[in-house]
Order: sequence, then structure tokens, then C-alpha cells
Amino acid sequence: METKDTEREMESAAPEDAAPEAVGDGADPDAGEEAPETPGHVDEIGPPESGEDLGPAEELAALRDRHLRLAAEFDNFRRRTRGELGDAGERARAELAGKLLETMDDLQRVADTPLDGTTTEALHEGIGLVARKFAKVLSDNGVEPVNPVGERFDPNLHDALMMTPTDDPEQDELVSHVVLIGYRLGDRLLRPARVTVYRHEAEDG
Repeated sequence: METKDTEREMESAAPEDAAPEAVGDGADPDAGEEAPETPGHVDEIGPPESGEDLGPAEELAALRDRHLRLAAEFDNFRRRTRGELGDAGERARAELAGKLLETMDDLQRVADTPLDGTTTEALHEGIGLVARKFAKVLSDNGVEPVNPVGERFDPNLHDALMMTPTDDPEQDELVSHVVLIGYRLGDRLLRPARVTVYRHEAEDG
């Protein structure tokens, strides 16, 4: 009996585990307080922040100064880009001119061929070689011929010089002959092909 009475006295004297912790010096100072609000999005074109509030006139002046600086930066970028594009175009033209000069040298050698002992066939073959080399230089640089024999006449690519009568209705508006080959660079037409076009007229009956 004495042992059981002693255990009851010890349990009544022990602190309860579920008792709330007292708020004292060791408590969290931020407990129970709301967190400060996070600033919202700051407009990038707004005036620079300063320690004091700006009036309307000062804010307008700051915005105007920022606008002028942005305009100057954009103008510098535009001039720099224009210069880079100009340099690239100049290099491309120089490269093309160098290739054309080689073809010009070949043509000059054919022109300087002595007539004595030279046949017409030899001259014709030499000129043909130069023409094919010139055409390859153009093709390598994106210039393609427009040679539409037997194709449907296209006013966007062809320039009709005359009409050629035909009895075949299926030939109507087909290119019958190319007087002068045209050329285009990509989607840009450098020169239309000058052509003659078939025209079929129905017989009166």
C-alpha cells in the first residue's frame, strides 16, 4: 500500500507533456506576425528609384532621359548592323567579281586566238566552253536561267514579243521560241525571258 501511494504522489508532481510552451525570451519573435508584402512588378521603363519621392516634373524628366538613352542605343545598333550587312554584301560582290574575272580571262584568250591556222569549229568550241563556265558561275551564286520553251506562257516570268499562229488548240498560249533567255535569283526576277507564243484561233464555220 505504501508503494502505490508513493507512485501516485510522484505522478501528480511530474509536469504534463501536453502543456503548451510558455512564451518567453526563447520564443520566436515573428510568431503570430504577418510576413511583409512582396513588392510588385516594377515597370522597366519607370524612373530610377531614389531615396525620396519624385514629383511629376522630376518623374517626367527621368522618363525623358531614359527614353533618349534608349533611342541613342537603338540608333547605334542600327548603324552597326547596317555596316555589318554592307560589309557582307561587299564581300559577296567581291567574291563573285573574282570568279567572273576568271571567265573574262578565258574569253579574252579566245578573242586573242590568231585567225591564221584556227578553224571556225575551234573558235566555236572555245566560246562554248567559256559560256558553260560562265553559266556555272551564275548557277553557283543562285542565278538560274528562265528558258521556257514548250511551257505555258507566264506574264510574271515571260515577255511576249509576238504571236505565232497554230492549228493545234493544245498549243495555244505555249511558248514557241525563246528569243532571249531570262534569269532569276531565288524568287526575284532579274530579267524576263523574251519569247514568242503560240496563238490558236478557231476557224469560222
